[in-house]
Amino acid sequence: MSLLVKFGKIFSILAGVLTISAYACGSAGALLSPPLLPAFLRGFASLFFVLCAGYLMNDLCDAEYDRVNRPENVFIGKRLPAGLAGRAVMALFAAGVVCSFFVNPWFAAVILPLSAALALYNLYSKRLGIFKEAAISLIVVSIYPLALALTSGGKSSPRRDSLYIFPLWFFLNIMAYEIMRDILDSPGDRAGGGATLPMRIGEGRARKAAVLLALAGIPVSLLPYLLGMCGPVYLGGAAAAALLLAAGTAMRSSGLSAAIFINILLIAFSSFADLYAG
Repeated sequence: MSLLVKFGKIFSILAGVLTISAYACGSAGALLSPPLLPAFLRGFASLFFVLCAGYLMNDLCDAEYDRVNRPENVFIGKRLPAGLAGRAVMALFAAGVVCSFFVNPWFAAVILPLSAALALYNLYSKRLGIFKEAAISLIVVSIYPLALALTSGGKSSPRRDSLYIFPLWFFLNIMAYEIMRDILDSPGDRAGGGATLPMRIGEGRARKAAVLLALAGIPVSLLPYLLGMCGPVYLGGAAAAALLLAAGTAMRSSGLSAAIFINILLIAFSSFADLYAG
């Protein structure tokens, strides 16, 4: 995975936290003004450091697999010595944890186990077998409690209450996306002795599981509108995301993987746009 793609994913996650936090507060304006703004920026910095540490550690732990799957994008050993990368990972994790204590106790209480879970996942992901995709999906979904902690629980409203529905949709789609990524990465995983879900049950069955998970997320994504928690702008984005996802099921694995990822981005973007339309 190229550096540009990695930073794109990091900022996509940060944009998701921005949207979730705005939903928790009732509007983006309330979030991006005193007294919430200073704590929000410190929380953003904390999460940015932790995400950078996680992605760099993933490159470090998966270097031998990446030499098979994406040799042109190998970062560790070519552009950054492994020893320096290891020290940078520790420094970034430490910076993220230290920053979290300047946000609020609830935020620190989420960042600490999240950092530990991310580090453990990177160390043992190739040995988790069928639990690998579920483990990383749960880690990613933790941005919802993280955003609620960042905003001290937010302000009671229908939009804030929708944050108890969206995590299920997000989990289903992240799980589907991770299965598809593991299908694409099977050559390197096999060469490195990994044991991912596609290697355990076969790539055909794994793809079917990914499709079912992603499609199961569609009715969940419509619930916030049907329950009056979001407006028509969100509905338009959710409908477009559903159509894209349906089209993606007829594509090759790389196309389906991209469709699932874009589906997630469409839901996130339409959620944020709906704040202003409402």
